[in-house]
Amino acid sequence: MELVKVVGANLRAVRSARGLSLSEVARRAAIGKGTLSELEAGQRNPTLETLYALAQVLEVPLGELLVEAEAADGGRQVLVRKGGAGLSGRTVDVQLMDRTVIGGCRQEVYRVHVRAGSRYVSSGHQPRVVEQLLVHSGTLVAGPERDPVTLGPGDYLRFDGGVDHVYEAPDTDVVATLVMRYVDPVGDARPGSAAP
Repeated sequence: MELVKVVGANLRAVRSARGLSLSEVARRAAIGKGTLSELEAGQRNPTLETLYALAQVLEVPLGELLVEAEAADGGRQVLVRKGGAGLSGRTVDVQLMDRTVIGGCRQEVYRVHVRAGSRYVSSGHQPRVVEQLLVHSGTLVAGPERDPVTLGPGDYLRFDGGVDHVYEAPDTDVVATLVMRYVDPVGDARPGSAAP
């Protein structure tokens, strides 16, 4: 199924499971009700910023909205897609490469591209989310917004994703791998799926 349809079905399922109206979710995410309606219908491509805002309102990891329901296999769920599910934003593009749930802990692996001369501030995720970055090319200023660090190729950073944080590429495009670990169990609101 193409990404726009997967995202639409997931948004609708999670919103319904939460008992929230289209209007309420749109208001909380600061997007138009028509935009959300088109996203749920699979008629509009989401931007990274829009889908991230919706994930925050619905209290689910971004990856939860990007993939089709996965079958459990001995308490372990794995998704590997050639090319991954990709989202573009104004300053950052992400591509979900892997999503694994083991024993109540969720891990998502993204390929990240930050455009030269851009700065993106991400609001804090759910509590107990750890972000790990490995820079492959370019110079990236990243980490908690109050105390970011400068990373170059081969540099690694781990930080608390529950606080506001920044991704900035001051000079050249940056390519990095981002691993997000959700330390506490994260509920899966899709019908028919069990909480990890």
